[in-house]
Amino acid sequence: MTRPRVELVRPWRGMTPDERQQARRRRLLDAALEEFATTGFRAATVGAICARAHLTNRYFYEHFADREAALRALYDELLDRALTAMATALDTRQDFEDQVMAALGAYLDFVMADPRRVRIISVESVGVSPAMEERRRTARHTIADLVDAAYARGAARGRLVERPFRKQALALVGAANELVVDWVLGERPQDADRVRADIAEVFLPLLRSRRTAP
Repeated sequence: MTRPRVELVRPWRGMTPDERQQARRRRLLDAALEEFATTGFRAATVGAICARAHLTNRYFYEHFADREAALRALYDELLDRALTAMATALDTRQDFEDQVMAALGAYLDFVMADPRRVRIISVESVGVSPAMEERRRTARHTIADLVDAAYARGAARGRLVERPFRKQALALVGAANELVVDWVLGERPQDADRVRADIAEVFLPLLRSRRTAP
């Protein structure tokens, strides 16, 4: 009877096979970030991503079914990091206005630290597919839910008017997104402080209008 072949799996350069696989995935995502943000998703190719990562196409398809799968993974990763930063900043403030502006500031700090992040989240992911559009819609609603939950807590403490706020929160998310996209795509470069000031002018009048007292 033939014995089954036993394959010994040894660490290579101090890394286990799983660690090597994760390291390759990281290299591919980093390369996809650069390729999608500079060349554009529609013009990017698997070969170009792999060339940037110094890996063969075989390794790409070990992790991703196609370019869109890589874009989704990158989008999800960046969004998770942005949401974590926003939730953390929101929890450091007491007043609703301060909470919202702190969360917004955390988001701006994250995306403006590397404009490629804005291009993935708000530019290159647009119109890719119905599935990607649903992902983007879910992301907007998730951020609006953070703001709406903060509003509900403020209303429960008697500091804010007892009125629905979720639609307004969703509108604010959309407005902030458009101003950030304009920053990254605009012909005239703007500094981060100008973008923050523009967004504050949109946000603050509405936020202040919901106070129960001046």
